[in-house]
Amino acid sequence: MPCPFGILLETHYKEDFVSRPTRRSSLLRLNALAAAVLLATSAYAQSGKFNLVNLDIPAEPLDKALTTLARQSGIQILFASEATRARMSAALKGSYTAREALDKLLAGSGLVVREQGDKTYTVQAADAARSDNALPTVTVTADAAESAYGPVNGYVATRTASATKTDTPLLETPQSISIIPRERYEAQGAQSVNEALRYSAGISSYGAGTRSDWYTVVRGFDPNVYLDGLALPTTINLASWRVDPYLLERIEVLRGPASVLYGQGQPGGTVNMVSKLPTATPLHEIEVQLGNNARRQLAGDFGGAIDEDGKLLYRFTGLVRDSNLPFGPFKDQRLLLAPSLTMKLSHDTSLTLQATYLRDRTNSSDNFLPASGTILPNPNGHLSSSLFTGSPDFDRYEKEQWSLGYLFEHRFDDTWTVRQNLRYSHLSLKDYMTYGVGLDDSDSSQSSMSRYAGIAKPDYGRLSVDNQVQAQFRTGAIEQTVLAGVDVQRQRRHNWEAYALTSSLNLYHPVYTAFDWSIFDNVTPEDSISIQEQVGLYVQDQVKLGQRWVLTGSLRRDWAKTTNEDLIASTSTTQKDSATTGRLGAVYLAGGGWAPFVSYSTSFMPELGTDRFGNAFKPTRGRQVEAGVKYQPDEKTAITAALFEIRQKNVTTTDLSDPLGTHYVQTGEVRSRGVELEAALELSRSLKAVASYSYTEVKNTQTNDASALDKTPVDIPRPRHLASLWLDYTLRGGQLNGLGMGAGVRYVGNAPGSADNSLNVPGYTLVDAALHYDLPQWRLSLTASNLFDKEYVSGCYDATRCIYGNGRTVLATARYRW
Repeated sequence: MPCPFGILLETHYKEDFVSRPTRRSSLLRLNALAAAVLLATSAYAQSGKFNLVNLDIPAEPLDKALTTLARQSGIQILFASEATRARMSAALKGSYTAREALDKLLAGSGLVVREQGDKTYTVQAADAARSDNALPTVTVTADAAESAYGPVNGYVATRTASATKTDTPLLETPQSISIIPRERYEAQGAQSVNEALRYSAGISSYGAGTRSDWYTVVRGFDPNVYLDGLALPTTINLASWRVDPYLLERIEVLRGPASVLYGQGQPGGTVNMVSKLPTATPLHEIEVQLGNNARRQLAGDFGGAIDEDGKLLYRFTGLVRDSNLPFGPFKDQRLLLAPSLTMKLSHDTSLTLQATYLRDRTNSSDNFLPASGTILPNPNGHLSSSLFTGSPDFDRYEKEQWSLGYLFEHRFDDTWTVRQNLRYSHLSLKDYMTYGVGLDDSDSSQSSMSRYAGIAKPDYGRLSVDNQVQAQFRTGAIEQTVLAGVDVQRQRRHNWEAYALTSSLNLYHPVYTAFDWSIFDNVTPEDSISIQEQVGLYVQDQVKLGQRWVLTGSLRRDWAKTTNEDLIASTSTTQKDSATTGRLGAVYLAGGGWAPFVSYSTSFMPELGTDRFGNAFKPTRGRQVEAGVKYQPDEKTAITAALFEIRQKNVTTTDLSDPLGTHYVQTGEVRSRGVELEAALELSRSLKAVASYSYTEVKNTQTNDASALDKTPVDIPRPRHLASLWLDYTLRGGQLNGLGMGAGVRYVGNAPGSADNSLNVPGYTLVDAALHYDLPQWRLSLTASNLFDKEYVSGCYDATRCIYGNGRTVLATARYRW
């Protein structure tokens, strides 16, 4: 059997791996050993056909029941319409294999079923099965069945893999999850992942930026970011890996710690994005978009089978954009290419090759401004949100990123499946920036702002490999899905940066003089190499007891190593960490779509540095307790309500015993707790709705800084109250059939803007709107974010650095499909 595990041995790792041949060899041997162990485990496992599917089929005509079965189970059924005519099937509810379900539906009908292989079954009369005279057949496929790894039909998703790494019903996951399908965020005019999350509970941000999505906050903490279940490069200096939403089928937000599946990370939540993949159904799409700031964008999405047998499938997605920034003499340009190829090596084996390339030429779309003149009075008046505070002849932001990887899966039988997912990502950035650091103390008129200029040239390379073996079986009334895995991650960062005080800028009468490069003459830059390595072993058991209880237990052990090399000082430090994390969860399927749940989960995150005695810091540890209820009676309704509390320990705080005040101890603790409500509804064929509300209280419960005790940290925006509502209505029938409109309102409550919480950032309410018209092969739309162009401050780090939120964005889009 062809197998790509050996591909890893020939993967080219560029300079970051070549420079460390010993580490590279050990990493390769470890991953190859892990893959071999998974293969051996599965190869020696006992076979059995226990691929269980949860079914709910009412008593109905047999042909309709077979169609429902195909959709719910993902199989293909061939039958002659003449054979099923005038026959009824009994109701069927519970967990069955596809063959068991067919046998029960056909009981007493005089029809028999034959298994053809590759999830294909033939239904025909018993006498026809013994003869060569067969009636013309009707093929019923599972095209409408949702997969956790594919698109969502409409606004409401029913399955997810982000919480378990297995294709699991959303109702059976013991944590709160938001799934934002492509149809939903495109209807709202979202142009970034940040914007796509605006209508989800418990998620706040400074707004959409041209440089990164890193401002997003989930339950009071920075989120961990993944693409197709693999970690993206962890970056600094606004060098975050950008994923254009046009490349995605869905965006999933798993709330709470997820270290038990993914390793090191913050405890607030995880954002996992699901890519568009090759499809057997022919796909041809061209999209043209125009907008304010002279925006022009052309995008295309193409896919289908290459050969007649459908064993080679392709997908090619691309985008090119040219626009202006809201202020400053800068362009905002993007080139994006994403080809992928799926090879069906056999009925049970598939390999999908993926590649992406992105190039951005832009600059900052936001400025640091002082609180005085934005949210506080200034004797000179109010500061405009369109004020440019940079250097026209110095600033620029040039990013180039690419990735290569694959998704491999082999199914030995209905019980055992192995997977290996791999991706190598590379990112390089040239960021020339000028930014404000508060009012100039030498200017008594309070009209000038001090500024720094900086140059950052980071370069990242990251390898992520996840090896999995899955067993799905049933023992009596107990159904189990067991997952075990080994993942290996290695990231190398070469960081060069330099900063210097540059000229001040009069904020009320700005004059942009030629940039003085001599300010860097006496500056010693930072030039360092950092290598992060992580190996994790994990196991998970999803147990379904009868028809009511679903229990999930997970355990993981991680070993992490970080090496920092200062190329200027010629020094090097190494820090090793290890941690065990876990999760326990229970869901009660109460019937009627109701599912109360409770869970406990933990996380860890390495904390680099030492105390004043030279002892390395321990990882921060997070834990969450969550309880809630989900309501999903059908494929058109998903409602979740949850209560949670997160505590993060080992947080660094000032060492009061250090006379110089330059060292830290790990006695700090941050607590986040709150309530979240979220609903995604398709109330009719015409009306769709999304609603959310969250209350999140984040506090320093332990700190040596008396002014910050019991106060909300302000390194990221943390408003207590968030609420949103989006409605979309489409006319069905008549001369205006297909014409629709959408409207949304977003409320963000006030938030603290300084460490002692004495500065208050006012809350704000924004309105979004959309018009769309669906025609045969065409979709025309007009969207407006912040429809009334409201000016507001989205957050402050302190009194010296506040940021205005996004102004009005209007987009006109024409899409043609054939």
